[in-house]
Amino acid sequence: MAVQLRHPLARAIGIGLLFAAIVAALSAFFGNLLGPLLASANVVETFTPLLTGALRDLLPYIALIGSSLATRAQKPLSRALLWSAISALVVYAAVMLGFALITQGPFAPRGSLQMTLRQTDEGILVEALVPGGVAEAAELQIGDLITAIRRTPITLSKLNQRVAQAELDDPLRFRFLRGTGEEQEELQKTVRVALNTTADTEAIWQGALVAIAFAILLLFWPAQWSPYLALITMFSPLLVGYVWIFLASFSTRTQGIVPVTGDGRFGGFTLKNWGYLRTSNIAGYQFDLGAILLNSLVVAVAMTVTVLFVSSMAGYALSRMKFPGRKSFLSLSLILHGFPAVTLLIPIFFVLRHLSNLPLLGEIVGFNKLGGIALVMVGFELPLGIWLMKGFFDHIPWDMERSALIDGASRFRTYWQILLPQIRPGMLALGIFSFISGWNAYLIPSTYSSGAGTNTLPVLLNSLISATAPVDWNQIAAIGLLQLIPIFIFFIFAQEYLLNIYAGGTKGSS
Repeated sequence: MAVQLRHPLARAIGIGLLFAAIVAALSAFFGNLLGPLLASANVVETFTPLLTGALRDLLPYIALIGSSLATRAQKPLSRALLWSAISALVVYAAVMLGFALITQGPFAPRGSLQMTLRQTDEGILVEALVPGGVAEAAELQIGDLITAIRRTPITLSKLNQRVAQAELDDPLRFRFLRGTGEEQEELQKTVRVALNTTADTEAIWQGALVAIAFAILLLFWPAQWSPYLALITMFSPLLVGYVWIFLASFSTRTQGIVPVTGDGRFGGFTLKNWGYLRTSNIAGYQFDLGAILLNSLVVAVAMTVTVLFVSSMAGYALSRMKFPGRKSFLSLSLILHGFPAVTLLIPIFFVLRHLSNLPLLGEIVGFNKLGGIALVMVGFELPLGIWLMKGFFDHIPWDMERSALIDGASRFRTYWQILLPQIRPGMLALGIFSFISGWNAYLIPSTYSSGAGTNTLPVLLNSLISATAPVDWNQIAAIGLLQLIPIFIFFIFAQEYLLNIYAGGTKGSS
């Protein structure tokens, strides 16, 4: 028999624990099932550990959201505040108990140097040593002044961060000063990181206070702001990326997303990263920027026009006409869309080589020709375009087409003048996807071209990035921002049609 929690406080605690259980189950799935499964298949990825850690860190807050929202409707406000605080403490205690059982959160083993440190103007001062600890075993002494790890200057905050991320027995080679005056000497000692298995009680108590404050804040949080907060949170990594690429392209260097000067202070703004627009030279690498931009534009426009024309005609035929092999064609196009481009690189190479031997046609769509590159990319984009167009045509009422045919219009005129205007938002969406695919393509242009004559902008970007030579990432950001400009313009002028993407086939449709 199901247990019904009739008391509002019990219901709030139950909802909070339910939210915690769901997030814990998701974290266990990604961390203990999916992660090891991918590792056993020799798949190298960082998304699963990142998602597992994020779910574990957000678990208390998600649970508090569930419990606090259940007390929002309580009157008077004093009762809602009291019950929200009590439910927050109970849920937080339950979450901490779960963390203690699986040794996570504040109960997880942490890296430790087993000594007490304090930041000073001269360096990191050793104030105390744990008897028999790793620091004492490395012969460090009270009063030593740590200045660097090997030759890299270090601060206490950076050292704590590095120790927290270290594994058991990871070595840290400290450079420090011992003594004063003329007797001061510089020494080096290696300290191996130990693991501290005691619970972080300070973090637990601070977390409890934060839990109460967070639960009370949720009582006064305007509900209409929640969708906007969720959208901002989900898109924040993307927004941060755009902010970084913009700031980096106008600065000498960045620390995170903050432009800084050579000595680490805020500033360092410059236009020298855009000098390649005038000189077509980056770190001694010469290129013809105008020809490269033209190549990218030719490939993107040719791909967009061809995909739109062929997909719309094929989509109309598959949606409105019955002919032998129709279902087989749809199934085959869907299967072709599932093939990754990398699996077909070699056979497509031989096809293009044979096309190169044809008179006239080989000069347009052969190997190392922009037409050949565009043709290959059109082939990979068409299956998706055909299915999209078929879906849009399926949603247009038959009455419009029958009226045109009864009035004497041909099939092509009906398609061109009656139905196509009804799916303009869908055509525009497919055109944008095709343009972006052609403009940003790297694999196909780099595989089926040789020499600078057919280079595109993504190929240029990749050629400027080296695993061995120094890379000026701020200039790379400037070229990346140049690559984004046409896409931004496309979306700005097309957003009105994109917002009406589901309005096709209705009276007064735009």
